[in-house]
Amino acid sequence: MPFLISFATGAFGSLLLHLTFRLLKSDWPTNYSDMKTVVDSASQRNVWIYTAMRFVPMYVISVLVASIANSNGGTITLSLAICTALHICMTNLRPSILRGLFRTSRNRPRYLLMSLSSIVFTVLAPLLSYPTWSFWRPLLPQPDQLVQAIWTSLFVGLVVVLARTMGTFEVGLDKHIKRALEDLGDSLQNKIRTEAQLNNVSREFIEAIILTECIQRPKWIRRAENFKGRFVKSGSYGVAQISSSSPISDEESIEEICKTYAGYYPVRNEYGDYNRTLLKVALESHNPDPIFVNQAAEILEARSRNPIEGSSSWADDGRKFIEVTRLKRKGQEWVIELTHHRDIDCLHVSKHFRDDVEETTNIRSDADTEADIRIKAEMRMSVDVNQLSLAGVNSSNQDEEIDSLTLDLEDPYID
Repeated sequence: MPFLISFATGAFGSLLLHLTFRLLKSDWPTNYSDMKTVVDSASQRNVWIYTAMRFVPMYVISVLVASIANSNGGTITLSLAICTALHICMTNLRPSILRGLFRTSRNRPRYLLMSLSSIVFTVLAPLLSYPTWSFWRPLLPQPDQLVQAIWTSLFVGLVVVLARTMGTFEVGLDKHIKRALEDLGDSLQNKIRTEAQLNNVSREFIEAIILTECIQRPKWIRRAENFKGRFVKSGSYGVAQISSSSPISDEESIEEICKTYAGYYPVRNEYGDYNRTLLKVALESHNPDPIFVNQAAEILEARSRNPIEGSSSWADDGRKFIEVTRLKRKGQEWVIELTHHRDIDCLHVSKHFRDDVEETTNIRSDADTEADIRIKAEMRMSVDVNQLSLAGVNSSNQDEEIDSLTLDLEDPYID
């Protein structure tokens, strides 16, 4: 009889844990990289939050299991052992998780590290609850109030749902990107610009890969991987998560990924949209995980504004030589933002006014050509301008015209 009571109590505790994490919609141990929900986002911020999100619910339920077992004649140690074993079987020992642990891939060391760490804290929680559960006795149901204990558990579940509902601090892609940029820092962002230029590769594409890696593998995970590298050399390292036979620095990982994709620019159609199929094929060569590929593609598209208008010829970076990226009216002025290829070092600008007056100016490029393949410019002009003509030339080649663009400002949909 005590065994049955202990088993039932342990199974009840395991069920509560399962319901708790289902309510959170957080899938252990893979949530450190899945980033499917705000809870996953919070749990992968740093090692302490990651462990607390697993340890605290396990400890609370273990205290409840110990109390119920003691109140109903069960064996506390057996109930806690059954609860822990069943919970681990339903999480870390699921077939899909085991396949990931034993499948040879670039993610295997990371997968193994996070799975083992979550198991360790799952076991530590009931071990700590065994000598301490009695301290919580004033807050626990009385021995004859098992039904009340169940209702208390349901109340905890409702609190969890409320916490998840209120926890909307980081559910947008823009916020993920902002945090990844902060993780990356100015120095590494400049390193990406420089290496992308040296290797003639799309900076936006490289940034999308690295920002996604920073979102899914923040600093504390990368530090853990570097620590692991002292004992098991082979693994993925740096902000770009480059597979290496030994640990490498963030700067070295950026250099390697730029060399890997040297000469690559994502294919766009005539409207400036990326070819999603070819883009995903390129991303899969770095990391075939579908979650990574989809998120990297979304980041690239979010950070690459489609042009409003483009010139006729394609540059070697997969974009038109001249692109108008933004057009808005501010008071009595048009504000026009554009980019052009670095081969164009001067823009001949012709403004056509409604009274048939024409005004011409030149815009010289003063961008850092060591780091930029595209140069940004902004122009302001009166709303009386109804047509704008841009001709990109190369002054070092006798002002040879490379490409041109005419923008109709009479379009009623612009303002």
